[in-house]
Amino acid sequence: MAFRAKLLRTLFASTLLVMAASGCKKDDVNKKIKNGPDPDTNSGVDAKRGGAKPIQINRPETDSVSWPKLQRTKWKSIEIAAPGKDNVLDCELRIDNTGADLNIDLFNSLGTQIGFTPGPAPNKLKKLAVKLEEMGTYFVRMQAAMPKDESDFSVICRWEEEAAAPEPPEKVKRPGKKPPTEKPAKAETFEEKVEKGTEGRIKTSFREGGQMVMIVDKGAAAGVHEGTEGTVLEGKSGRQPLDGGTFKILQVIDDGTSKAQSSVRSIGKNSRVVLFLK
Repeated sequence: MAFRAKLLRTLFASTLLVMAASGCKKDDVNKKIKNGPDPDTNSGVDAKRGGAKPIQINRPETDSVSWPKLQRTKWKSIEIAAPGKDNVLDCELRIDNTGADLNIDLFNSLGTQIGFTPGPAPNKLKKLAVKLEEMGTYFVRMQAAMPKDESDFSVICRWEEEAAAPEPPEKVKRPGKKPPTEKPAKAETFEEKVEKGTEGRIKTSFREGGQMVMIVDKGAAAGVHEGTEGTVLEGKSGRQPLDGGTFKILQVIDDGTSKAQSSVRSIGKNSRVVLFLK
């Protein structure tokens, strides 16, 4: 009996040691997060859900995260605009660095987490399939899992739309009256473009090579691309174009900044623009 009691005590103590060791690693990570610098100190606006970069369904997106460089998190947003065949959003995360572990999580439009990252994957391919209850905006978050982790990655979210119902057969056309000819769509006027355009502001402007160069506060996040056109607006309010103030985007610098060029001689104190986004 004494031997059995001693054996049971030994087994119980060993179990406690194993449990303590398994929790030690997680405690160390939490301690580093709590006591060390913010892991997203050097991240851009897409380190928060409100700055998530839009990506398209069924198209891969490549990016990177790095905890050592304090760039731990990247958020992406996706729009589900049509019902799915099975209403399942299937996301895949491919991790380039074989020595790193990244997490992928899914959130609904209210910021509630509805999909949780799987554990470390030997082939560095993590899959996350979530059945959606409604259409709308969803958010995907990629994060370095541990303080040593950093890697480029590619993420793709697949959504198979429902097959459209077959169209009814065309009615047999009887000979007789000619069908009325369709009038060509009316071209959009410049004034209509100004009213529908996206308003922005001029951060700074200067003349270069006989042209007016302007740095505006709209970039890739707003859908701006090289060649996007726009015009300078007069005054502090309203949509009155500045005479001769049309411009074209030469370079998209980042998500919130672009470089534009105009032949206007001077913009005066006007600091508002409108961009004709397609």
